[in-house]
Amino acid sequence: MTVDLKPTTKQKLLVVLIEQLMPRMENPIFLTDYFMSCLDEGGAISLLGLQGIFNLIQKHNINYPNIYNKLYSLLAADIFSTTYKARFFYLSDIFLTSTHLPEAMVAGFVKKLARLSLMAPPGDIIMMMAFIKNLIIRHPGLKKMLRHSPGQDVKTDPYIFEEADPSKSRAIDSSLWEVQLLQHHVLPGVAASAMFISKPLSPTETDLGDLLEVTTEEVSPK
Repeated sequence: MTVDLKPTTKQKLLVVLIEQLMPRMENPIFLTDYFMSCLDEGGAISLLGLQGIFNLIQKHNINYPNIYNKLYSLLAADIFSTTYKARFFYLSDIFLTSTHLPEAMVAGFVKKLARLSLMAPPGDIIMMMAFIKNLIIRHPGLKKMLRHSPGQDVKTDPYIFEEADPSKSRAIDSSLWEVQLLQHHVLPGVAASAMFISKPLSPTETDLGDLLEVTTEEVSPK
């Protein structure tokens, strides 16, 4: 028997399941299919499903081969209005920590973050700039994306935003003109966060934990 739950009820159930019940279960692997089904629902439910999958990968070594494509699909404009936005970016940072990931795939994430930053709230832009910088530090081969191609914009950019597979998005052939554009943002804090592409890249990553909850009010002039 299946029970249709309201989205808010399902969110609460997932939070309890992930934070309270899973740590007490002897064999939570049986939840894999349920979490995978949540990934297809969108919004907060997908983000919580992602955390459930992450916990199973990290603690119980389950194999979910398309997790990066799914993570890439969840990186969309509606993420900025989602309750669990900070949780999503925290998990994304962990998923993308390995320096052994294919550069073409990571380039897809870098480019999508850059493109979405043009429509993000100011506080989120600052976090996304730090995330982009961290990914390039982990993958020095992506420094070529920092070189702006004259005249490149959304019309001439080889990046395929609609491509579901980040490795096939041609992001590796693109540049981060979006970040350069943000250097002229009306808010000085946002503009400053985008200046990293115009300077020698620091070898030290930025701790995203300090930026995940930054609000627009905090970066706006007093």
